Amino acid sequence: MAGAGARELSPDWRRVGALFDEALELDAAGRERLLARAAETDPGLAVEVRELLRAHDTSAGFLEHPAWAVAPELLAESADAALTGTRVGPYDIREEVGRGGMGVVYAARDERLGRTVALKVLPRAVSRDAHARERLAREARAAAALSHPSIATVYALEEIDGEMYLASELVRGVTLRSTLAGGRLSGSRVLEILLQLAEALDTAHRHGIVHRDLKPDNVIVTADGRVKIVDFGIARTLTPPEGVHPLTRTGMAIGTPGYMAPEQLRGDAVDARADVFAFGVIAYELATGEHPFGGSDAASLVERLVAERPPMSQALQPPALDAIVRRCLRGDREGRYTSGAELLDALRGVTDGAPGTGSRPLFVRSAWWWKFHQVAVAAITITNTVTIGFRKAPLGVSGKWVFLVILVLATITTTLRLHMWFVSQVHPASLLALRGRVLRWVVICEGLLILAFLGTGIALAFAGPHDALAAQFIVTALFMLLSLLVIEPATTRASLS
Repeated sequence: MAGAGARELSPDWRRVGALFDEALELDAAGRERLLARAAETDPGLAVEVRELLRAHDTSAGFLEHPAWAVAPELLAESADAALTGTRVGPYDIREEVGRGGMGVVYAARDERLGRTVALKVLPRAVSRDAHARERLAREARAAAALSHPSIATVYALEEIDGEMYLASELVRGVTLRSTLAGGRLSGSRVLEILLQLAEALDTAHRHGIVHRDLKPDNVIVTADGRVKIVDFGIARTLTPPEGVHPLTRTGMAIGTPGYMAPEQLRGDAVDARADVFAFGVIAYELATGEHPFGGSDAASLVERLVAERPPMSQALQPPALDAIVRRCLRGDREGRYTSGAELLDALRGVTDGAPGTGSRPLFVRSAWWWKFHQVAVAAITITNTVTIGFRKAPLGVSGKWVFLVILVLATITTTLRLHMWFVSQVHPASLLALRGRVLRWVVICEGLLILAFLGTGIALAFAGPHDALAAQFIVTALFMLLSLLVIEPATTRASLS
């Protein structure tokens, strides 16, 4: 690799690209003669092109397969025989749930703690390499300290009968790769996913850990819309413990070509800005359905190495998101966000760009009026349910059944409303997706509650001297109807849109 002095020469990248293309057409001897002539007039140019050629030659094996495909030689070593239905140490292997370049993943029951985990069988090449084993053990311990809703928890790195296994949280869902297969996502959903990813990266980077292989295949979307980053167990610590030397060998390019930053492709040391670059690639794919550099083919890889600014063919909306993604994809890492924390701060200021929204953020942490409305409706529902439980006698024999129906409906609606309120407090980024899933059930149950309260009030009005109680239920029914048709949409538009 070139030293710092060579980098200070900063050759013209257009000349670098032209000389690189010329060198690719030559054999090894021809390349050396070409670079020797170039070095006579511009040593820095020759150094940069030599690095590009080295990166191109060493990455050719990766580029023969799609970025998300399994390396055949690794699968051959890690999956000589299916483990489903067998027992490995304390783990009962239940089913295969995925395959990747770093091994096969099984759902397994850990009999020691009585929980189901994702058990990754690491390639035998890793198990036999003392250097790799030591690095994995150290960095898996660091990853196990991460605790965030959008990070799959690492439980243990174990050696069983000479093989290495990584046990982590079993996350059920579909990968972001599968989600992308359906085309571009809506603007609000894109921002929701990106906020969750940025929060996870912020947590990892604050703990001194960089993922190094962030890509749609390593992001799982669960049934409730939660985004989970997996494979932090093979991440890298930014700062090794005192007295311990870094174990990543110089010149090793670890990652997936389609999502690797230029410095990764060169085999240079990486930091949090490599994750920021991969984040930018994912963000562009989510918003457009396309890869910003065209993919992981050799031409796209070279373009990434020599381009100072990303060749984004589409402008993202809103403009603030476009600016963020362009900064993430800068070829010079000095121009990117320094960490997940800085990236997250920028994303929180992004607006949805809808007419009339001005500069209001899409997710407002202080949506107090909407939050108050959820709690108020829940409180009114509970109060009237308790009241009818104590005052059902005037309804006669049907009073018990009326109370049971109202109790069930009230339990469902108050649980859903208070759950949305809780999510708005602890993780507002996922609130819109949650509301979209549960709103239908809230409307159905509260619609039935309105009819039940109205019918109860009318029945009490004709059952004797219970005018005050009858008025309470009739007014409650009318208020809930007004809330559902007017107040709920208004507070949502004011606070969450």
